[in-house]
Amino acid sequence: MKDNRDQWKVLRFIIISLNKLTVQLKKIVGRVNQNREGKYSDSIIAMVAGGLSLVLLVLMLFVPPFLGMSDDGSFARVINPAGIYHMEAASENLYFNYYVREYLSLAPEGGVLTGITCQRAMIYTAKWLDSIFTRDSIFDLRFLALLYALLYIPAVMLLVKQAAARAKTFTECMVIGLVGVVIFSDVSYVTYFSSFFTEPLVFVSMLICTGSALALQKEKHNIFYLVLYTLFGMALTTIEDKYAAAGLILGLLGVKFVFVNKALLWRIGCITAVLSLFLSTMFSVSYAPSSFTTSGKFHAMTRGVLLQSTDPEKTLEEFGIDSSYSILADASSNDRYPLIKPDSRDLLEGFYDRYSPAKIAFFYLRHPTALVAMLDISVKAAFNFRRDFSGNYEKSAGMPKKAKSLFWSAWSSFKANSLPKTIGFLAVLLLALILLFRQKAVRLAGSYRLRSSIPLEVMLIIFLMGISNAIVTIVNSGDTEMTRHLFLFSVTLDIIMYYSFSELLHKLRIL
Repeated sequence: MKDNRDQWKVLRFIIISLNKLTVQLKKIVGRVNQNREGKYSDSIIAMVAGGLSLVLLVLMLFVPPFLGMSDDGSFARVINPAGIYHMEAASENLYFNYYVREYLSLAPEGGVLTGITCQRAMIYTAKWLDSIFTRDSIFDLRFLALLYALLYIPAVMLLVKQAAARAKTFTECMVIGLVGVVIFSDVSYVTYFSSFFTEPLVFVSMLICTGSALALQKEKHNIFYLVLYTLFGMALTTIEDKYAAAGLILGLLGVKFVFVNKALLWRIGCITAVLSLFLSTMFSVSYAPSSFTTSGKFHAMTRGVLLQSTDPEKTLEEFGIDSSYSILADASSNDRYPLIKPDSRDLLEGFYDRYSPAKIAFFYLRHPTALVAMLDISVKAAFNFRRDFSGNYEKSAGMPKKAKSLFWSAWSSFKANSLPKTIGFLAVLLLALILLFRQKAVRLAGSYRLRSSIPLEVMLIIFLMGISNAIVTIVNSGDTEMTRHLFLFSVTLDIIMYYSFSELLHKLRIL
């Protein structure tokens, strides 16, 4: 009995202490908010967030030990046409294990404009800057990182500004700004800037599209934000063919913008934006480079369709494929002793010629439970998007092979280790979006005034873009290459969670 009384006393002491601490914290927060009232704005908070992001980026990419991403074997097809080559023959130093910062710089193959894309335009510009400042035949990858940084900092500022716009107090604004820095300046994002992957352009374009779309609920600078939304939406869509659906989805949101103002110039601008985004989708499907390979097509069937099938023989019959191929169910070319190589001539007739991404997509439409199961796998991959096979350090740093930097990695570590990674969590997140943003309506400028739920629609469009990225990956490569292809899905999840946190913080009024 005495022990129970002692435990009660301890518990009562803890509760009273916590209550006193809460009261004191509320008083401190109240004094701070009163002190700073009228002395801050969402623009100032955005500038602070941008400044912190810049400092972190400099520390990661421009201060020894320099961080970046190692080559997974895909750099050559991007850099060789630009006249950039590895300085040594193939070795363990070049692929997967270590970040390589310096490359041999020569004249571009077939002229500067050969196979021009947004990414290659950035590479050509970085190469030109390098030649001006160094005047040698060595290309330093940090010049490309610098160009990405010039886009990245304004992108972070725009995103944070829109999140902080609803906040009513200084402390609430500051928390929203700091959380934005924690999420979008994470080392898992920033290290991509020092690489030849397309991810930096995807990341920056997605942040700017989101911030611009949300800014269109304001009464000023609508045309400016519409231009930003269109240009970076087109850039995102045409980076690679797997992002083709982005232009279509962003265009659908653009249709909504047509009706928020009756001004002729505004409507012409919106219609032009929608048509441009739709055309960029058509261009992407026809001409944009593809990152999906023969190996991906093999896995789309073996590690996708057949992976979720309870009767592989019957499933193969739906595609007109001989049932003997059912032995390939679950097969992966990444196995230590693969049953067959994806580029085997034996697969050309009777297997590869019997299915296509369109047929696989139609199969998932007929079997939605299989699609849900694959989406569940994709959610796990999107929450663990740091490439396990890619090192962040140069070999000269003395770190182990494939070593990952832990500096400013709190968010990526939290996502990978603590958040639930299931399609159920995705459903909860969607429900939270609807509940948090459904009442958020604003009155827009112009002679024709309309109540609009732009924030909710923007969040749903972002959600749809993430899901489309997952579906395109599933249809084209099954589950084996998700870490490589689901970067956009991961970014959209982070944006949604960030804005949901900001809106929840505002509604709870705890700051």
